[in-house]
Amino acid sequence: MDFALEVAPRSTLGRHVTGLRHHGLVPGVIYGHDVDPLTVEVEGRELGRVYHRAGRSHLIQLKVTGERRSRSVLIKELQSNPRNAALVHVDFFQVNLREKLTVSVPVVLVGEAPAVRLGVGELLHLQHSLEISCLPDAIPGEIDIDISELAEIDDAVRVSAVQLPEGVELAGSVDPEDVLAKIAAPRIQEAVEEAAAEAEEAPAAGEGAPAAAEAEEQPGEAPAEES
Repeated sequence: MDFALEVAPRSTLGRHVTGLRHHGLVPGVIYGHDVDPLTVEVEGRELGRVYHRAGRSHLIQLKVTGERRSRSVLIKELQSNPRNAALVHVDFFQVNLREKLTVSVPVVLVGEAPAVRLGVGELLHLQHSLEISCLPDAIPGEIDIDISELAEIDDAVRVSAVQLPEGVELAGSVDPEDVLAKIAAPRIQEAVEEAAAEAEEAPAAGEGAPAAAEAEEQPGEAPAEES
């Protein structure tokens, strides 16, 4: 599925970007390998709509006002204000369609585990994304993991069992022995869920960072919080 988004070059920098946000615009930057960084602004609602559908693993055709050709990009970073969830900054990474890149793709469990159906144990979804390497136009939207063979306590699906699409391979940093999903006794399930909930409550680096004044903007940098 193709996604498209329109942006405009931005000359407003520093603390003045507050005015953009008050008008529903989100400041951003386009960068990439052998690409001169370009500061841009984008309509916030449209950015949110496209991000909700494309995430960080789908290519987006970015139309920059004044340019004849669109740019193929990925959303590399999207920051929001934790107080009101308003989008405050976006990084677009412009890709080279002939060069492989490493991206994180969502892991989706499909099927029904017999252990769950029969009340033997509970299903733990331990890894929700997987890093892969491929050409930009071969990035899968998600990786499906079949759990229909998980019938007993400690049955598991490991990374090594994943069937990847043609042209897609695991990133070098991925351990094939990592467990994606497994069956555990109910009391273990509760302990794991509590630990996961505590981890999610901790602030994530980069994502959700408060908005703020931009100084000399560099790719990947976000504004600091404004009051």
